[in-house]
Amino acid sequence: MIAFLRGRLHSIRGDAAIVEVSGVGYSVQVPLSLLSLLPSPGEEVLLHTFMSVREDGISLYGFDTVEALDIFSLLLNVSGIGPRGALSLLSVITPKNLVLAVKEENVGLLTRAPGIGKKSAQRIILELKDKFKIEEYPATVSPSPERGGLASSDAVEALVALGYGMAQAAAAVERSGRDAGPGAPVEELVRLALRQLAEGRLNR
Repeated sequence: MIAFLRGRLHSIRGDAAIVEVSGVGYSVQVPLSLLSLLPSPGEEVLLHTFMSVREDGISLYGFDTVEALDIFSLLLNVSGIGPRGALSLLSVITPKNLVLAVKEENVGLLTRAPGIGKKSAQRIILELKDKFKIEEYPATVSPSPERGGLASSDAVEALVALGYGMAQAAAAVERSGRDAGPGAPVEELVRLALRQLAEGRLNR
């Protein structure tokens, strides 16, 4: 079991970070929202990892915090939710907001993740509501995930509709959210993201 990887970021390919450790390159799939937070190629990166072993191969999934990794692992215990579905959720909903969405039974927010329908969202809430403890995230859980989470998801969808790739759109919106601050409306996030994309700030 590979618990974490610390090494040099070699490159980003799609939704995977290629991390070089002692001359070996590991392909680690990460949430799309994490792509814009990774350092530049050549710099050191630390990813907490989950290793999935299946008949068709071995896959690594990486996260910037232990909390995100723990939530990913819990999601995999939900019937019908595999690594792709869990990663999809963490690509459009931050770990802190996902915890609160489950506690508040916010089906609408959970279904914003590609591949997560109403029944899957209800199953996640049913099976995880008692396992998520808000007090375990005192420094990170925000009062309400709905406004910020939905705005970010809508902004990503708008950029995808304009022809941008999902990974590129998510990275742009993530950075726009940091620039605009909490509670920024969809229009502002899209405007800032388009400006960043036009300036080539996310092309690396």
